[in-house]
Amino acid sequence: MLKGADDVVMEQEDSASRHGIMTSWDINDIKLPQDVRQTDWFQEWPDSYVKHIYSSEDKNAQRHHSSWAMRNTNNHNSRILKKSCLGVVVCGNDCSTLDGRKIYLRPAICDKARQKQQRKCCPNCSGPLRLLSCRGHGGYPVTNFWRHEGQFIFFQSKGAHDHPRPETKLEAEARRSIQKAQTPLFPSSPRLRRIRDIEVLLRYMLAANPEGCECEI
Repeated sequence: MLKGADDVVMEQEDSASRHGIMTSWDINDIKLPQDVRQTDWFQEWPDSYVKHIYSSEDKNAQRHHSSWAMRNTNNHNSRILKKSCLGVVVCGNDCSTLDGRKIYLRPAICDKARQKQQRKCCPNCSGPLRLLSCRGHGGYPVTNFWRHEGQFIFFQSKGAHDHPRPETKLEAEARRSIQKAQTPLFPSSPRLRRIRDIEVLLRYMLAANPEGCECEI
């Protein structure tokens, strides 16, 4: 069914009005708009200076989810949650996997854990790891703001990420699970290997002659 000229004009005005509502507010405003006719689809990788209004029932928005590595930072306004980007951990040798992918690991949230992470080796080439910090907001990390008001969750991002996307949380968990599964069952220490070899030998002797062996394991 074809739309009349009046219908098209009304839709354009409605879209412009809604667009104005979506962008004219700031996260620090005393009052945020509540006459929102349509909420946004959740954005997993928000970038640049963007604003979104999510439904208060959106599970990802409720968890303040982001696939960027964001950590909570201090904020003078208790009603606004502030998060800053940690960047990405990369291989110091700039290696690539067999399928041509680069190593972009997810930084640990805790400072001590992140320092420990950088002392580990690249999971692909065993080279050194280094943290590529985010400096996309005037030399400072990109910042995300979250605020719950009424039936909506308001999101605002300041800054554009100047680094590659890190692996997602699910990808990081899967990688760690694979690494654990590939870890040798036998200890690497020579002394521990000797103890394990003796235990194996004694168990073999006991199994071969259970009545004649008086050794204790």
